Amino acid sequence: MQKKIITTGDGSPTIFVEKLKETYHSKHGALNESQYVYIEKGLMHWLNKKNKNEVKIFEMGLGTGLNAYLSYVCSYELDLTCKYFSIEKYPLARKELEALKMKAALPMPKHHHFFDRLHDIEWNQMISQSNFLFQKIEDDFLTTPITQKYDVIFYDAFGYHAQSELWQEKALQICFDMLQSGGVWVSYCAKGEVRRTLQKIGFQLERLEGPPGKREMLRAIKKV
Repeated sequence: MQKKIITTGDGSPTIFVEKLKETYHSKHGALNESQYVYIEKGLMHWLNKKNKNEVKIFEMGLGTGLNAYLSYVCSYELDLTCKYFSIEKYPLARKELEALKMKAALPMPKHHHFFDRLHDIEWNQMISQSNFLFQKIEDDFLTTPITQKYDVIFYDAFGYHAQSELWQEKALQICFDMLQSGGVWVSYCAKGEVRRTLQKIGFQLERLEGPPGKREMLRAIKKV
């Protein structure tokens, strides 16, 4: 698929996929969106509710690695033990990542080495950095058996019009089954059909103010 790099509203870059008419992040701000949706409204929400210093995160869609990097920084700064697993069906090529020049926009330059490392490791391998255990898996979320339970799910698939199969009941039921009781599913998406499906499955839904440029986002809790 043909791709081009664009600069988003906060100055950070993202990738636009011509065929899908879809960007990897919000055009209003890639960094702001990831920090707000996944770190603040996902990870930090769970930590504040549970008051724990250990968390297991599953990310649907590694993409550029931005969410993983921000989670590493957060875990390092909070002295948090974090086990982070991400699945990606269509990995970016090395030349695409290099052309992106994401590190120039990343916070905390002292941690930039981890951004390089998460992309340098082989797929399906696991690494440990400080208290951060990271594994990226090249596979299809819908067909990969997942037996582990997670505290937080970052659901960062392409939008409904581009990857509708990842917003249907089958995919969202997988998410429900993967979560621990009280676990958090969080996404930039706020589509009514997705919201109703999550409720049907058994999630407790929260409609939150969205990141810059987006009115709403969703956070779903697996009831205890």
